[in-house]
Amino acid sequence: MSKVIEVTDQNFEQEVLRSDLPTEVDFWAPWCGPCRMVSPIYDKLSEEYDGRFKFCKLNVDENQRTAMKYQIMSIPMQMFFADGQKVDEILGAVPESTIRTMVGNVSQSFPTDERGRLEVLLTSWTEHNRHDAERFRKWVEKAENPQSKPTYNALLQAAEEMQEANERLLQLLRELQQAG
Repeated sequence: MSKVIEVTDQNFEQEVLRSDLPTEVDFWAPWCGPCRMVSPIYDKLSEEYDGRFKFCKLNVDENQRTAMKYQIMSIPMQMFFADGQKVDEILGAVPESTIRTMVGNVSQSFPTDERGRLEVLLTSWTEHNRHDAERFRKWVEKAENPQSKPTYNALLQAAEEMQEANERLLQLLRELQQAG
């Protein structure tokens, strides 16, 4: 039995954007031959990935607001969402292997298990902090004597503390990955 969920303009946000699982949405219409060709693939994958990945379908004729929001011009269009954001898409009727690869890639980038989510979160967090620290360092190099201004001096100290915290988070991330 298929576990593909029919979504509408009314429940799209709840079922897709607020989902705890990575989610695929098949934008389709009953008159679309290629849409009917790929539908069994999503039925099969919804069974196989039950509890790890969510599969949905949205009839574009009956739910034009959402179709317009995502600029659906051709169908079938499969969009992949994670953490409330569109992360990828496939246009057209493609082989099952292509769909499986996409589902695998999205699953790997957005794991649903506690440890996997923590690793992704810490990796993203520390990478953003590293990038921002580099930008801050460049600002300090160009600033006119930032140590002489009390507010700037306090910012420099806070940035140094942030750098130390980021180094600690990186160390804990490495320990988490080694323990895995």
